[in-house]
Amino acid sequence: MELSKKGFKTLLLEAGGLDYSERSQDFYECESVGHQGWPKLTRLRFFGGTSNHWSGRCRPFDRSDFDRYSINELPGWPISYSEIEPYLGRAMQIVDLDINRGFQPINKEFTLNNFSPDRSAHSTPTRFKKKYIDYFNSCKTSDCFYDAAAVDLRLDDSTQSVKSIIVSNADNQRASFSADKFILCMGGIENARFLLNCNNQYSSGIGNSHDMVGRCFMEHLNVSLGSFIYKDPDEFRGLQFYTEPHFSSKLDIGSSNVTLGIIRTVKSYGRTKAIKDFFKALACNMDIAEKAQFISEFKCPGMGNISTLMEQSPNLDSRIMLSNKLDRLGLRRAIFDWRINNYDLRTIQKVATTFASEFTKAGLGNVRLEDFVLGQDLSKVKFSRHAHHMGTTRMSHKPEFGVVDENLKVHGIDNLYIAGSSIFSTGGACNPTMPIIQFCLRLSDHLTS
Repeated sequence: MELSKKGFKTLLLEAGGLDYSERSQDFYECESVGHQGWPKLTRLRFFGGTSNHWSGRCRPFDRSDFDRYSINELPGWPISYSEIEPYLGRAMQIVDLDINRGFQPINKEFTLNNFSPDRSAHSTPTRFKKKYIDYFNSCKTSDCFYDAAAVDLRLDDSTQSVKSIIVSNADNQRASFSADKFILCMGGIENARFLLNCNNQYSSGIGNSHDMVGRCFMEHLNVSLGSFIYKDPDEFRGLQFYTEPHFSSKLDIGSSNVTLGIIRTVKSYGRTKAIKDFFKALACNMDIAEKAQFISEFKCPGMGNISTLMEQSPNLDSRIMLSNKLDRLGLRRAIFDWRINNYDLRTIQKVATTFASEFTKAGLGNVRLEDFVLGQDLSKVKFSRHAHHMGTTRMSHKPEFGVVDENLKVHGIDNLYIAGSSIFSTGGACNPTMPIIQFCLRLSDHLTS
């Protein structure tokens, strides 16, 4: 939209249809060999993409995210925060946030040593299909095709520039489009899968001269650190904290959001729900919940959960690869190998133990950490996903450490660019929507300058 508003003729190729379908969603099926992240279920393959089920939470990167020289023995961002900061206001408008209100802390009256109140804003949430489809239906400088999945890129004789892109509909009818510049916006898994599949002229795939395409897959770790008892459960309204930059820097760990919520009612599921509710309520009333944990894991009303949106480090072994299984268009499916490492374990441990100590010192209540938090066995760490797929075409000064340069151009290819969270050098501890849009706006300015 930014490009077409500036008078440039653009073509938007939507791989899916105008609405959700299982037939289209099947292209996202992949083999998971590492930690389970449910990659098929956490993405949507139709017009408007994953904004169609996005929850709306927004938070920008911090300046400190761009200040780290390296993380887990890989270089950090090759640009400064000032490169994307000017685009924050425009990004907020795109998802209908109040610029004047900004990003507000939930619990500004509570500040702990090494942790400050986290700040965020919530979109309605904006559904891109609903908000923007009329624009493309009426725009005279932009064409849009749906059911037009990219299946290959053709390079010129020099193999330094993209000559055309081949697309296919679900029935394998194909067409070719030529352009001056090409931008891939397929998501944190599909950007990498597509480049690896483009292996007719480069056997290892386009942009993969140093075997970096698909590597450094990052998520935000949703770790249940433990439980807490608040000083006055009836007055509790929710708390969210964020690691201070000096704390993360001093300990060489990732950043983290820490969220506290209290259980208001006993919850059970399944055909035996009534029996489970009775048993749990009885155990809570008799104060024998801990003794009953060997039968069923549960928390009583008044107890709280401590969860996180925690930064994962870039990790060469956490990656997207290609399977030998083919989808209906003949492209090799993805192998999803999500891993964490000792750097991430240290982040979990330091955040958990320090927060528990500071929470108690502040007189807010008592904390009980999960047993795995203090262990050294990575296989025992319990965490789940936030559905934020990042890092598989990361930004770097040199192709030895990433796939795109400072302007999101694929290393070694003159006119191929990538947008989305796959370009993140590091993931921070914020929802990726704001920086994704900021980088897109910055790319638009770069391409038209």
